[in-house]
Amino acid sequence: MTLGELTQRLRRADFLDGLGIYVGAHEVALAHVVKRFFTVALRHARTYPLPPATHAAERRQALAQAVLAFAGEHRVDTRRAFLCLPRSAATCSRVLLPAAARDNLSQVLEYEIEHLVPLPRDQVYFDYSARALGEERLEVLLMCIPREVVRVHLEALEDAFVRPRGIVLASTAIADYLAFCRGETAAPIGLLITSDEAIELALVKEGRLVASQVVPASRVATPADLSRSLGRQLADGFLAPEDVQLYHWRLANGAGPELPALGDGDLLALAAGRLEAPREFFEGREPGLLPAVGAALDAVREGTLPVNLLPAEGRRGAEEGLSLATVVLVAVLGVLLLVWGGSALVKDELNRRHVRDELARVEPLVKEVKALQNESDDLRRQLKILTGEEKRVTVLLKELSDVIPADAYLSSMNLRAGRLTLDGMAHSASDLIAALEKSKRFKNVTFTSPTTRSGDKDRFSLTAEVER
Repeated sequence: MTLGELTQRLRRADFLDGLGIYVGAHEVALAHVVKRFFTVALRHARTYPLPPATHAAERRQALAQAVLAFAGEHRVDTRRAFLCLPRSAATCSRVLLPAAARDNLSQVLEYEIEHLVPLPRDQVYFDYSARALGEERLEVLLMCIPREVVRVHLEALEDAFVRPRGIVLASTAIADYLAFCRGETAAPIGLLITSDEAIELALVKEGRLVASQVVPASRVATPADLSRSLGRQLADGFLAPEDVQLYHWRLANGAGPELPALGDGDLLALAAGRLEAPREFFEGREPGLLPAVGAALDAVREGTLPVNLLPAEGRRGAEEGLSLATVVLVAVLGVLLLVWGGSALVKDELNRRHVRDELARVEPLVKEVKALQNESDDLRRQLKILTGEEKRVTVLLKELSDVIPADAYLSSMNLRAGRLTLDGMAHSASDLIAALEKSKRFKNVTFTSPTTRSGDKDRFSLTAEVER
């Protein structure tokens, strides 16, 4: 290994947690990936159902609750999150420009974008991938996404206290997953991705997305039809079929067109030996988890395709994480401190022994004082209940007993800072929300986690603001 390769490898050493969020048509897939030095592992992954896009309010609430539940259950650090959206949410256009445009390519695309996409410039966010075609031309793959689509998803994630650092497409996320598992990014790859009623043909070369075309399923009913469409894409990308490794993946679980078997479809097996993952990840074969894992790899700086449809003003620039160089410096400093402070450590040990002896001597007295203090605190609380502030608890308990249906019961109740939290069982948790909303003492009643069915009752957890 050369010095340059070693330096490059050391720069990739991190201590990071990443969250990948893939929002499909009917589900949201979440993947928690951690990176420790050079080891990357998938800790947790799960798919939650979502209402259709026509039910915007219910879909937003379900998305937020799914992210909250996943992050809370597995204690996921959500500061490094990437959002992944289907290819159908974006448009891609191939543009040929003079090579001289490379120096100010962003400004050129800003000026020409309204001639390239069917939306005004102020209604889209965009990113691009460029490569040279000879010495005189530049080929640009322009990727655009409506601002409204971004806003809807970002607001839903904001409800779950998550601010993504980037937005990628399913095909680019899967390409990042493949590059990570293969261990190299130079060789061209082709992706055939089924989603609902269409197939995406995507080409990646030298770590860049060079083509992405969505083909209706009716036009690729047979492998021959798909081969012809793929051949045209390869010709446009100046790629020979024998030089491209093909992969296919179905994002639609039980829906969408049947994908003709072209290329390698066992993408999960590629992770063996490269990505540590639970056995359920390989056995469950949940379609949406693959782009979620690819997005999570982007979150821990293991992605290779430079695609981010989140506008620059919305990205978080500060990079958390501890680099290996920092670890080495801290270790060296620690050794120096140990050598320099050897005599001080001996003195400290003698002092600690003396302190331990003193603590043992006064421990009975401390226990007696703590017992008296606890007794005093109990008396103060009882006095407070009898004399003023917490009389309202009695009023709230009476109000709850009046409004809560007879077939419901509470297992826990917590009142703090004007917010009441209730857990329990009810025949219909949604009816309980309505009952509490009718009370003049409660407002903004919402579920804090999805309800679960146990026998003939719903297990619920909800919160409400208490009127003063």
